[in-house]
Amino acid sequence: MKFRCRMVDVVAMRDFTNIVNIISRITKKCTLRISPNELCFGVSGDRTSMVWAELSQAHFFIEYTMNGVTEEQNEIYLEFDPSMLARSLGSLRMTAKSVKMKLTNKRQPCLTLEIELASLSIESRQCLHDVPVRVIPRREWPEHQAPNIPEFDISVDMPQLKQVKHIVERMKNMSSQLVLSADKNGLFVLEVETDSATVSTNFQNLQVWSCSQQDREEKVSVTIDIKTFCMFMAWDVVHPDGVKCNILQDKMINLFLHLADHLKIHYFLPSIAV
Repeated sequence: MKFRCRMVDVVAMRDFTNIVNIISRITKKCTLRISPNELCFGVSGDRTSMVWAELSQAHFFIEYTMNGVTEEQNEIYLEFDPSMLARSLGSLRMTAKSVKMKLTNKRQPCLTLEIELASLSIESRQCLHDVPVRVIPRREWPEHQAPNIPEFDISVDMPQLKQVKHIVERMKNMSSQLVLSADKNGLFVLEVETDSATVSTNFQNLQVWSCSQQDREEKVSVTIDIKTFCMFMAWDVVHPDGVKCNILQDKMINLFLHLADHLKIHYFLPSIAV
């Protein structure tokens, strides 16, 4: 197995750092699937996928070399603490010129980062970080594959994340649960209930991509944990081109974020039984 890559683009390094930082706030353990065309970060909870992020290697890396387990199974699966990788990438905020990342073996497998920092002197400075990883054996690969995306009852564009974040942060102080609903007319509703009132915010005329409901006035709804939903709002830092909200009545939502063709993120939230 071999893996080596290099980033030099400032925007690519910033986005990569932001992605790892957000994942580190969600979980203490994540997987990294390395393939010839992309890197995929996976976060699971209770045996179900919570986050699946696909990064195009052609956009993020100026150099990219990998050899998987075999020619037929040309992939590598790693498991590690994303907070350690996030701390290592912190040096990129100090006007880094480039970062090399490679799979090494230093008493144990590691992702080794070589970060070249800008310097006033002729010679540049280098930071070296080793992030311990576990190489996931092939027998466990099926547990870390891309999640199956079910048929949803409705798929609708979300309003801008900054708008939604501002509203939901206030609602979070009222309730631990959020009712999220949408209908065939492009109506998108955020609602919380308290002992004394029901508070809701409506967004209208949003793009509806698909809907199984025949009645135009009938809403598709799901009740979710509001704090977990707030965590998704952090992805606004990558300035997505758009976010789709896919709802499965009373079961789950899937938030799909994309940035051009080089970043795709699926975020899954199960329904709360009420």
